[in-house]
Amino acid sequence: MRSKLLTASLVALAAGQLWAQPSAAETAKEQTAKNEQAVDITVVPLGNWRYDDLYAGAWSADRMLDEFAVYGEEGEDIGSIENLIIGDDGQVLAIIAQVGGFWDIGDTHVSVPFDQVELAPGEARIPLTEDNADDYSIFGDAGFYYEETAQNVNLVDDDLETPAGILKATDLIGDYAYLSGNLRYGYVSDLLIRDGKVASVVVNAAGYGTPGYYAYPYTIHGWGRGVNGWRYDLPYTEDEVRGQRRMTEPGLADTR
Repeated sequence: MRSKLLTASLVALAAGQLWAQPSAAETAKEQTAKNEQAVDITVVPLGNWRYDDLYAGAWSADRMLDEFAVYGEEGEDIGSIENLIIGDDGQVLAIIAQVGGFWDIGDTHVSVPFDQVELAPGEARIPLTEDNADDYSIFGDAGFYYEETAQNVNLVDDDLETPAGILKATDLIGDYAYLSGNLRYGYVSDLLIRDGKVASVVVNAAGYGTPGYYAYPYTIHGWGRGVNGWRYDLPYTEDEVRGQRRMTEPGLADTR
């Protein structure tokens, strides 16, 4: 059920070169360091980290993709959630819903701003009705997720691409998770969403020798490209994660 989606943005760098001046590579590194310093990245100490709020009110992205039905504004079951579009700051920008088989509409994918989605256990309601179904159009290239795509309901392709700074839940769930020091810890099993943002990343740490699922605070810009695709870097050491409490079985939070 997991489709591919997309979004886009481009960045360009230029550097001059003189014998007595820094090389282009050195200049780029310095600029990157300055940019990283400008981002307020707060690491939550695990000693202060509790699962209680997650159990009480977080939404499981994995369950949303696997189990949630999508309902139209008038209560009709019109489809399913195919993906979530997420900013690298953790803000959930939109859902991608597969809808069709009603109102003479064929198999169609729509991007719906997350603040227009009403969630309830096992379902998501979107502002789509028989009267307004024909009003939604494609913004630019339907195969590319523009910044403007997240601002309104838009038709999209089922195999989208995303630009820098925009992530897809299906690209992230299943990725390897690493501890500090480039130590492989496990793989990302779920993303837990609270108040419209990714609050926690759930890691299956069986490969590390500690079977079970563990939830960690979401860290801004924790995602990155590795040799084999996306990866998530936890800002914690082996000593810090040792003794971390497991989540309740089957590994996902007992959330809605």
